[in-house]
Amino acid sequence: MPSRRSAAGLPRRRPPVRPRSLPDGDPHARIHIAPVGFEVERVTEPILTERADRAYLLTRVGDDAARPFVDEVVRRLARARPPVEVRVERTEIWDVFGALGALRRIFERERRADRHAAGVVPIRVNVSTGTKITAIAGTLACMLWRGEAYYAQVTRAWYSGLTPRVRPVNDVVGRIDPVSVYELRAPAPELVEVLEALERRGGALRKRELIRELGLDRAPPGEPAGRAPTPQAQHSRLRTRLLPLESRWGFVASDALGARGRVRLTDQGRLALQLFGRRRD
Repeated sequence: MPSRRSAAGLPRRRPPVRPRSLPDGDPHARIHIAPVGFEVERVTEPILTERADRAYLLTRVGDDAARPFVDEVVRRLARARPPVEVRVERTEIWDVFGALGALRRIFERERRADRHAAGVVPIRVNVSTGTKITAIAGTLACMLWRGEAYYAQVTRAWYSGLTPRVRPVNDVVGRIDPVSVYELRAPAPELVEVLEALERRGGALRKRELIRELGLDRAPPGEPAGRAPTPQAQHSRLRTRLLPLESRWGFVASDALGARGRVRLTDQGRLALQLFGRRRD
């Protein structure tokens, strides 16, 4: 079929194709997340093969030797037909909790942080690109929030770790393999509330103070406000929360028995707050 021409006889330019932009949180949007190191095809091929609607690229905060590779990935995804919507997210790629925090923000923005949400397309996470730290963070994110991890196998690569530069072909991707992950269950909200209460008060509280901080000295919902629980009932309610946090998770530690005992937040508990606590930013 002959190409269409203008009145002057010149070929008409095709209008630019805009990315298919779906709103954040659309349950049917095909979302990919890929850290970008010194790779191009290993990032772009899974995104293009699976016809992603939106791609999040994780890259380093500040000066980044991989910046030319990020720019090339963005260019290639923009040239796709239809183009892929691309968002570059800067994080600390050498800190697992920094990277995990960036992943959490994406999962929450796309409303995929609820493991029990029905009818949503899982976010796909590339764990073969970027650093080993981002691979660990990506795997953990999939375990926590029901994402789907995958690994892009390469049969040949053309770059040096000493002098990386973008080439016409950087990697030959052989296949894209799913990575099986197991569900990592988060503590129940009332248990996370204990950790947050300890953090608010400097990391340690007497049990009596923790009871007041959590409101366990007040009548339970549905009961008359004047019928406050007895001191024994208050400590029983607190013990129900502390037992799994201390014996199962190791997120808190008690240094004495009885009402005068103190409860402190452990290092594991502080890390757990970064994963499971309510975001304040």
